[in-house]
Amino acid sequence: MDVTSRSTEERLADLERAVRALEIRLAVTGRSEPAVRGSALIEAPAAFDVVGVLTLIGRTLVLIGGAYLLRALTESGVLPLRAGVALAFAYAAAWLAAALRAAAGGQAWSGVAYGLTTSIVALPLLIEAAIRFSILGDVAAAFILVVIVLAVLAVAVRARLLPLAWVIVCGAAVTSVALAATSRSVLPFVVADIAIGIVTLWIGYTVDWIWLRWIPAFVANVAVLALAFGVANDSAAARPPAIVATQLLLFAGYFASIAVRTLVREREVNVFEALQGTAALAIGFGGAVYVTQTTGEGAVLLMGFGVACAIAAYAVAFAFVARLQGLRRNYYFYMSIAIVLLLAATASFGAPATMAWAALAVLACWTAPRTDHRLLAFHGAIYALAAAVQSGLLTASAAAFVSTPVTAAPSPLFALVFAAACTCWAAPPMTRGSTKTVRLPRAALVFLLTICAAGASVTLLAAVSTDRGFIATVRTAAIAAAALLSAAAGGAPRFLEAGWLVYPLLVTGGIKLAAEDLPRSGASTLFVAFAVYGVALIAAPRIYARGRQRMMRPTG
Repeated sequence: MDVTSRSTEERLADLERAVRALEIRLAVTGRSEPAVRGSALIEAPAAFDVVGVLTLIGRTLVLIGGAYLLRALTESGVLPLRAGVALAFAYAAAWLAAALRAAAGGQAWSGVAYGLTTSIVALPLLIEAAIRFSILGDVAAAFILVVIVLAVLAVAVRARLLPLAWVIVCGAAVTSVALAATSRSVLPFVVADIAIGIVTLWIGYTVDWIWLRWIPAFVANVAVLALAFGVANDSAAARPPAIVATQLLLFAGYFASIAVRTLVREREVNVFEALQGTAALAIGFGGAVYVTQTTGEGAVLLMGFGVACAIAAYAVAFAFVARLQGLRRNYYFYMSIAIVLLLAATASFGAPATMAWAALAVLACWTAPRTDHRLLAFHGAIYALAAAVQSGLLTASAAAFVSTPVTAAPSPLFALVFAAACTCWAAPPMTRGSTKTVRLPRAALVFLLTICAAGASVTLLAAVSTDRGFIATVRTAAIAAAALLSAAAGGAPRFLEAGWLVYPLLVTGGIKLAAEDLPRSGASTLFVAFAVYGVALIAAPRIYARGRQRMMRPTG
């Protein structure tokens, strides 16, 4: 019994001495066991370890020396060229695996050093294999670049080695530019840049490395922008449909990623998403519109893609975002993208696009008050204005006041757009929100209707005589009539925004009377102009004031 007790005490003493020795070693090395195996976090050391730093640098140099040994064997003919390049890539992959093992064992900086070796070996090797040795085509080089970046980023994310992620992302940007600058086809490397940008975007969503995605996004934007410049100066080697598809890929990749995050995770659009989403829309989709209009190819693809994405954006805004409280930025973001996409995708289709926009204007203006979507009323006004510009109605109406009116046959398209604008204005106004905010789209519509109606009347009456004084008087009479009609309509609660034009029209009429009528008109036409304008000055404010009093009068 005594022997057994003595043996147990000796074992406990040995265990205590072992624990103390382990504590002393940990205190000396400054290391601690990782909280979660395989996710070593890089932290600032308690003290600068010169020996450790020099060891890491020396080890890295030795590993890079091994890569140069393979190169020497290849250049001397001991290894065939393709076999030497393949062995060098395998050598880089082996040290990437070592980086993962080192980080999993708590040696984070060793993991960074091994991963840095992989990047230093693999990326320059890829450039040489594609440019100097010419054993890789453009597509193969772009594919291998994406594989290298994805592999290193996977290890960096798994082991939480943020410095390694920065090294490979910056190195990939330089490599992509170098390969694209010396290749005959830049399109594969643009696709690679887009893919890397999307991957880093999702890394930011997953592990909150939010600054990592900025550089790949910038590189992808510049690369896609270069495609449009290549078409502009006739230096593009790829066919226009392929260029358009690549440009649309930039927008589609970021738009889909942002949509998944904001819908599935129910997050607000952040600063990066707003900026990059806008840039992808302008550079990607806008560049595709430019290439299509310049080359005449890819219009069907562009229209189908744009309309589909616009419908999706509207559906997201209405079916999802509008139902979630506190996500108003998402609603405005998707609604804005939807209208820009729809207008840009169909703008090159002439009269059919004009008729479609007019129909959308009517639909939006009548849907807005029933669904209480204030932004939809703005969309209706924008569609109506776009239809008036696309058809030439707004330009022709404005030209009737600043140049010699041209007599032309009535245009059915003009009549359709004007009727659509009238229908939009006839829709009931929004009942919620401040009066000025909800009435602003309707004010834009009544302004459009006023210009078009006045311009049409001037054009019709100008056919009677070509005398400059007569035409000036007709224009003054049209402005005066518009002021009177605006005053009368503005007295009704449903059309009160028409009253906002009364005084601007009267001021415009006075300026025009002094600038055009006095220098150009004779006594007889001046008499008519002064009389008509004087009546408008007297009657319009009174009519408008009486209408306002009736609206303010209590009922019941």
